[in-house]
Amino acid sequence: MFKHLLLSAFLLCSFSLFGQQEYPWEFGFSLGTSSIGGDLSANEVLFINEPSPAGGIYLRRRLGGIIALRAHLMYGILESDDANSDDETQMNRGWTSETSVIEPGLAIELEPFANKRFAADGTFKKILSPYLFGGVGYGIWQEADVNFMGSMRPGVAEDMASDEGTSGLVFPFGGGFKWYLSPKASLDLSASARLTSDDRIDGVSAAAQPNNDDSYGFIQLGLNVGFGKKDQDKDGIPDEDDLCPTEPGPESTGGCPDSDGDGIADKDDDCPEVAGLANLAGCPDSDGDGVADKDDECPEVAGEVALMGCPDSDGDGVADKDDECPEVAGLASLMGCPDTDGDGIADKDDDCPTVAGLARYNGCPDTDGDGIIDSEDECPTVAGVASRNGCPEPVEEFESLEDRIARYRPLVDGFQYITIDETTGTIKIEDVLFDTDSYRLRSRGRAILKEVNEFLARPGAENFTIRHEGHADERYTEEYNQRLSENRANAAMQYVIGQGTDVSELSMIGFGELRPVGPSLQENRTVINVANEPPVRINE
Repeated sequence: MFKHLLLSAFLLCSFSLFGQQEYPWEFGFSLGTSSIGGDLSANEVLFINEPSPAGGIYLRRRLGGIIALRAHLMYGILESDDANSDDETQMNRGWTSETSVIEPGLAIELEPFANKRFAADGTFKKILSPYLFGGVGYGIWQEADVNFMGSMRPGVAEDMASDEGTSGLVFPFGGGFKWYLSPKASLDLSASARLTSDDRIDGVSAAAQPNNDDSYGFIQLGLNVGFGKKDQDKDGIPDEDDLCPTEPGPESTGGCPDSDGDGIADKDDDCPEVAGLANLAGCPDSDGDGVADKDDECPEVAGEVALMGCPDSDGDGVADKDDECPEVAGLASLMGCPDTDGDGIADKDDDCPTVAGLARYNGCPDTDGDGIIDSEDECPTVAGVASRNGCPEPVEEFESLEDRIARYRPLVDGFQYITIDETTGTIKIEDVLFDTDSYRLRSRGRAILKEVNEFLARPGAENFTIRHEGHADERYTEEYNQRLSENRANAAMQYVIGQGTDVSELSMIGFGELRPVGPSLQENRTVINVANEPPVRINE
């Protein structure tokens, strides 16, 4: 037993190795109940199994705002009685057990809302703060006093004769609530359980549930009190008067450090490593212009506060370092340069600085908007083209009907089947007729197509193209008639190609029965030859 108590004392004293902070330590004690979950208790809730007197003492070291390391020494009586089990079999068995436990241990506490007890200005406020903990301990339990009520059931003799150890590692875990009464005192209500690797804490194993290890737990109400040195940073200023209680500093700065010795505490000094002026938050001003060097874009030359400490020689509100025309007042939008004609282009970049113009023409005007500046435009008030130095192109007119007919006459002279339509001014070619259900050319059709070939070869007909349009009547299926009309148009085109005409001047299409050219069957056994020429323009 002595070695166990020595181990407990060592665990508690080991905390003295940690550094200090304001009330970094807490001492506490608690009273409550202890319960065991073993072979004589079948209740599902550990804490209602024969609650017996228990208590403990604590030493806690805060490691930060919400985390703490805690050493504890717990003592509790662990009683079991089959009579209080909710299992009828155990109630009839009637066994009882009594032992006690001493448990030193270490645990980590997590208290998420611990910092809430202090407001932003540092004032204390009472709060209810939940926490969780888990750790490791060493359980030392007294040899259990078991009453088997004279039972001779299997395992009883083994349990009575067992001399297994009465201590071992345990793993405490649990949670609770702290009610902070003051900056250094709090009430603590907690519930915790212990996992063990021992099934003989209650003295019963083989006779009951040899495969289930025993467990035990505590419900405790405690009081915690904080303590610690009052001058944590040892600068000679009490913590309650020290504006920086964890950092040593001179009295002139309220106990806060002043690294550069300028009389301004580092926490208030924007330049803590360089001595400076109080009116500039501890920063130096080398050029004496009232702008701290760290904010001064021209720290070696006195300047204007509004210009981040830089000079403005021409007084135009643009710092010389950014002013492309520092000796002449100008506009901020033009980097400090003037704009005489007000066209938004600085005079230095304006090819026409006295006349408002456009940026894309370097400040020169283009009155007629034709993309040619007035100084190079021979017609500055009328839009034109560059090839005519800004003047417009001559007006074009299309060829008149009379002129076109006159031009066509020599093209059709001597032809029997190619004529001029005097009404429309177009070349008219006689239709090529086919026998019913045939796409074989007749002699008259070949004669017509031969004239088409000769027409295309004449000078002046170079721009003409011929399209052969095939048609069919309705006496067969639509698919058949479509194919027949295409074959007729192709026969006409291939004949003309065979006469030596360039294929690029020809095209064909078959309309089948879908586009009749007249009411008679004869008219729909036809290839219509259409001559096309693009419009002709005449320059004035």
